[in-house]
Amino acid sequence: MKILIRSTTLDGEPIPGSGETIQASDCLEVVELMRGQTPFTASRAPRDFMTEVLSGIEGGPIQPLPEDAAAAAAEFLTRLARHGLIEFLPDDKASDPWPERFLEALETVRLSGRTNMLDHPEVTRLTAEMGYPEVAEWLTDHRREYAAFVLEGTRPPGKNFGGKEDPAPCVDK
Repeated sequence: MKILIRSTTLDGEPIPGSGETIQASDCLEVVELMRGQTPFTASRAPRDFMTEVLSGIEGGPIQPLPEDAAAAAAEFLTRLARHGLIEFLPDDKASDPWPERFLEALETVRLSGRTNMLDHPEVTRLTAEMGYPEVAEWLTDHRREYAAFVLEGTRPPGKNFGGKEDPAPCVDK
């Protein structure tokens, strides 16, 4: 199972087109991964973590979670999704390859000088505006991969940064 955990504003409102993807075998494992994301929640029992998060979102006394841990985790994720804080994704969504015109689109945006390439939402908007809707859609769903590309230079295997096939690996690889 795969979910997108949305980033939020300071007021706790979900930010569309943002977030981090988590993949796990089941709902309980997703909750465990979410719980372990900060040192403030890592030591909490899963039920306490879920109850605390829901009370912060829903306010006041919350409807109790089921006794069964797996059912409680499923209910927890369902309630987060109702508030727009997470989105359930198809299992293959985060592994989609880069769109064919990815490098061309980013080079077009970069050469325009209209934004800093670290400004993910603006780069996404500009790719759509400049005629690369498939790249904009991919960027919306692959924030982490885009950040890795910009900050670390990671790229699809077998392609160089000009989009051509690598003739041979470097001697230091």
